[in-house]
Amino acid sequence: MKKTLAAFLLALTLLTGSAAAFSDVDEGLYYAAPIAWAVERGITTGTSGDTFSPDALCTQGQILTFLWRAAGSPQAELITEMPDLNPDFQNAMAWGYDAGILNDADFPHGAVLLNPSAPCTRGMAMSFLWRYAGAPTPNAPCTFTDVAPAAGYAQAVAWAVESGITSGTSETTFSPDEPCTRGQIATFLYRCLNEAGEIVQIPEDPIPQPSAQEPEEARPLRTYTGTGEAHSLGLDGSEFTSEGVYEAEVTVDVYSPYEAVFTVQVPFPLFQACNYTVRFDNPEKPDQSFLFIFLRWDEAFADMIPWEQDHNFFRFVDTSYPDSFLSVRQDYSGDDRIGGALVRRVTFSRGSYFTFDMLDGYTPSCFVSTNP
Repeated sequence: MKKTLAAFLLALTLLTGSAAAFSDVDEGLYYAAPIAWAVERGITTGTSGDTFSPDALCTQGQILTFLWRAAGSPQAELITEMPDLNPDFQNAMAWGYDAGILNDADFPHGAVLLNPSAPCTRGMAMSFLWRYAGAPTPNAPCTFTDVAPAAGYAQAVAWAVESGITSGTSETTFSPDEPCTRGQIATFLYRCLNEAGEIVQIPEDPIPQPSAQEPEEARPLRTYTGTGEAHSLGLDGSEFTSEGVYEAEVTVDVYSPYEAVFTVQVPFPLFQACNYTVRFDNPEKPDQSFLFIFLRWDEAFADMIPWEQDHNFFRFVDTSYPDSFLSVRQDYSGDDRIGGALVRRVTFSRGSYFTFDMLDGYTPSCFVSTNP
């Protein structure tokens, strides 16, 4: 009774503030108090100065960003910056991988394939909240006829219903693929985080202790090699002209499922090309490939190649999931500008659906060109 009264008083207090200012939020509807709470906490804002758009669809990027803000906007290592994406979403995505929100063994390759502009479904929303809460085991299995026991969100749905965060769309169905609105997501967050009395805390990873012995130099677990074509700008007047096609070599040393060093060797200086692509093809499935694309700018290009992006830019492409977003970092590991060796250390975020173990059986090749 005390908890119910406290929640009611909180709703009345909040409705005198932020949510009451939204012309499209009816005080008598279920999402009024949750929206007021979410705005008050800085978890979300309106879509304009006086509207919230509670019936608009909530995207996958928005719910992840809401959760990140609810957790206090913690800083996580941003593996690579993506200028086309909202900075808050980029930080939320980095945090989501570190916190385990985007990691799930039941999804393909062990991680959620996130499309930030796609609607967030009811099943995905419950999965995010459930993992945010520490993936607690529900007391009973899910009984909805449209939620398969083996579905990746089955436990999350059972837990959410037990916790009073949501209910079915009928007595027998949950409609896990139905998209959520902004008002619904604010309500789910309110019931999950506020009514429990405090925001759920995610346990931090233990701080690694330094080893007493000097660690040995890391050795690659395996190495891939391949060859390919290289095209030159012919800038130095040497035998390597822009019309010629030369041989390039690639070596990929894999140090862990998430880390590898790429070395691309061409017979001319690096300032004669700007695009270095390493390709891994599946011999059994010609349409399935992984591409690692390194783009580097050089002062020698200034009057020849228009360049609008970072001077050293990396792109990963999985042709099976071209719209997926992964957190990736590239480090420069000793390029030989004159000797023609490009060296990059590539690290995927732990929990990423792609791992370098997936390259087993694939055929490597490379292509170096003057086209950015």
